[in-house]
Amino acid sequence: MRAASASNSPGELSPGVAVALPHARQFEIRSAQGLPYRLLVAVPPEPPPAAGFPVLVLVDGDALFATALNAARLQAGRPEVSGVGPAVIIGIGYPGATPFDAERRRQDLLPDDGGADRFLDLIEKQLLPLAADLAPIDRARLSLAGHSFGGLFTLHALFTRPGLFRSLVAGSPSIWWNERAILGEQAEFLRSGAQAVRPRLLITVGGEEQRGDPLRDAVRATRLHKARMVDNAGEMAAALAASGRLDCEHVVFAGENHVSVIPAMLSRAVAFTLAGASVRGEPTR
Repeated sequence: MRAASASNSPGELSPGVAVALPHARQFEIRSAQGLPYRLLVAVPPEPPPAAGFPVLVLVDGDALFATALNAARLQAGRPEVSGVGPAVIIGIGYPGATPFDAERRRQDLLPDDGGADRFLDLIEKQLLPLAADLAPIDRARLSLAGHSFGGLFTLHALFTRPGLFRSLVAGSPSIWWNERAILGEQAEFLRSGAQAVRPRLLITVGGEEQRGDPLRDAVRATRLHKARMVDNAGEMAAALAASGRLDCEHVVFAGENHVSVIPAMLSRAVAFTLAGASVRGEPTR
């Protein structure tokens, strides 16, 4: 192929340049245990609100950050339609080039052996103070979102530290993990006293996450059936909504599988976590 000329004549490409996400920066940090993390942070160029910017924290940031940032920028560009304003977006990732680091995310996102609690400590004690150094943030509007094991982690955060985040999004949560042990945490949460500020939870799932073609892949079809992704999400959302302990919404994205559902989940997550109270129909506090 002939190299493109700088003159950019008709039919020729201009010289290629690297593309960067707008207003985003990457940092490297280490946990108290010495483990390295990649921190992706986007701070809006606009002046902050009087209370500071709302914050959306994403686990699996290498896979989710760019899509969530674009969704937030698009929705904030039409606040009269979306109700979404400028916000700080934070993605927590890992060194390396893969979207999902299978081993590291299992260590961080699953409640086993205290891994999820150590990861919550990292978010609460290291990441949020770092974000506050980069921009004024509204501590009353902190949000957390995750997918799959990240969705399970989000539920764990709600049930064990219900005052940390105002809004949480559990995308396709792996409720099936460890014989649905998360249901024990849910029961303990419901037995505990009500929070001063009522939490908000969105549980999403793809409509095709429980179905597989046994003729094409019988093993996968059986695994999907046993995981009960759609049923588990619906049952938990119904129980939490009926409890009166929090505001819980549930969305099933028709036609989406466990992977294709991610962009739809993130777009809804931005609207759910970052829209103003009047847009969500809540009383002004």
